[in-house]
Amino acid sequence: MATVTKTIGTSSRDYSTIATWEADLSDEDEYDAGDHAVGTMYADSTFTGATTTINGGTAIGGSTGQDLASVTLTVVAANRHDGTAESGVLLKPTADSGHDQGIIRVAVDNVTIEWLDISLDSLDSKNTNKAIVLTGTNNDNILRNNLIHDKGGNPGSSGSFMIHMIGGGGSSDTISILNNIIYNIVETTDDSSSAIVVNSWQGTVNIYNNTVYNIESDDSGSNKPATAYKYNGHSNQTANVKNNIAAKMVADTASYKRAFWDTGTGTANEDYNISDDTISTSTYEATGSNSFTDKTLAQIGFVSTTGGSEDLHIGTSASVAVLTGLDLDTANGVNIDINGRNRETLSDVWTIGAHQFISIAEEGSAFIMFVDP
Repeated sequence: MATVTKTIGTSSRDYSTIATWEADLSDEDEYDAGDHAVGTMYADSTFTGATTTINGGTAIGGSTGQDLASVTLTVVAANRHDGTAESGVLLKPTADSGHDQGIIRVAVDNVTIEWLDISLDSLDSKNTNKAIVLTGTNNDNILRNNLIHDKGGNPGSSGSFMIHMIGGGGSSDTISILNNIIYNIVETTDDSSSAIVVNSWQGTVNIYNNTVYNIESDDSGSNKPATAYKYNGHSNQTANVKNNIAAKMVADTASYKRAFWDTGTGTANEDYNISDDTISTSTYEATGSNSFTDKTLAQIGFVSTTGGSEDLHIGTSASVAVLTGLDLDTANGVNIDINGRNRETLSDVWTIGAHQFISIAEEGSAFIMFVDP
């Protein structure tokens, strides 16, 4: 068993695209059964590929099943985004992925997708409606520290879902969605719009420390919700939903603005979340004795919500998110915030959302307030 790392980029790397790296995951000349395959991306140029399905790692050495121990798609540390758009490795497709296919589609267990900046800004007139799709064979999948943003227009039926679990998995399976920022997902023609939808999963889902902002549906003709988080739609599902922010849900009908949509079929453990004052229906607000509801954008305290210059770090110690989060320990890297700060080893009192706020006094300089210590 070994960790086999391959580079992905356009400056003398092992592979020039994610798809060509993925295509070799079942190559027994490159990997042995039990290996950990790591694809490390570099910001040599923008990645514009439409769809990559991660399902390799089978039949290595003539065996059957999933033979790689794990697959990780990551970004070299020096090229990771800083929590704002187009500041690191950028995946910005220019062609259709196909409706419901996703830009990244994962169909095997033990996969981690991290540190990607996925922009759908060039796809407003395209039928691409999903960023990351999990097909159901996804035990121990981890999606963390990603930026997903700027899908507009009308992609066709079923609207936009940025992270979407479309399969059931097994009752003993687990997926984790951690420290991601998703924003500006805007449907323009009678359809729904969603950030994270894992309703069909029948195992455990951990939704921790995510920030969602500006999800807009168009329900002019029918029930088309704008949803930040939708979960707990299977009797076997256990949904752990903590330390998340949902702000600015936009719909024509008030009851279709849904920050935390617990569909109530399985078991949901919800607390330490924030929903803003766009949610007027209590069913869809943040729940739990340590959660916050009806908060204004000023009370949440993002650095910037100016269109085209969004910065969804927390920018003030007065934010309701600061010093109010739950310490979730270190499982699956939940302690690493959107800037790479290790909340646990630095003994932080956790901030709700993807960004761990650090005061000027703690850092010693205002210029590095949102940069790794």
